[in-house]
Amino acid sequence: MPVGPIETSSLQGVLLTENNIKKPDLGDHFSDFLSKANNIMKESEQIGADFAAGKHNNIHDTMIAAERATITFKLVGAVRNRMLMAYQEVMNMRM
Repeated sequence: MPVGPIETSSLQGVLLTENNIKKPDLGDHFSDFLSKANNIMKESEQIGADFAAGKHNNIHDTMIAAERATITFKLVGAVRNRMLMAYQEVMNMRM
């Protein structure tokens, strides 16, 4: 089966010029990371509260959610420490 060339007219609405592309910066990535971490923490808190209230009796899922929140919290702390170290290194550079 022969494959023909792609016509650019069919991609006209899809292609973006360099001026229209928003390039994410470090702040956007960090904000997204913190938002996801916050969602994991809230989800874990809700699962724990539901277990305590007797809405479900699945201790396995409750413990997994709690451990996931703990690991996420440690990861956020580690990322923060690394970013702080990088900032301090930049501030100590001589121009």
